[in-house]
Amino acid sequence: MATESERIDWDQLDMMADGYTRDFVEIYREFIGQTPELLDALEKHLRDDNLAAARDAAHKIKGSSANFGFVGVSGPMSRLEMKAKEEGSLEGAPEAMLEARENFEGAKAEIREKRGI
Repeated sequence: MATESERIDWDQLDMMADGYTRDFVEIYREFIGQTPELLDALEKHLRDDNLAAARDAAHKIKGSSANFGFVGVSGPMSRLEMKAKEEGSLEGAPEAMLEARENFEGAKAEIREKRGI
């Protein structure tokens, strides 16, 4: 699990937030609401041993997480995606999922504490 300073790219988050407008907060809350569902879907693909679907789901989570500065989520998703793409393997996926989920929850808490959203 990442430490507090490794979970979030604050510069990226603040740039995306552009002053933490109402529109940004709405989009951020959508991201926060949808990410657990996307992680659940990825876990289902992993259980089903569906390499292509797992790779695509990891890619989607990686991208949205990176946009919001959630590097503690995008990092493990990137590793999972690359392992699936380059090696045709889902080895290490359970660890990547655990790391991503823990970092997601930790990042949400940090942002709530430091930015009030």
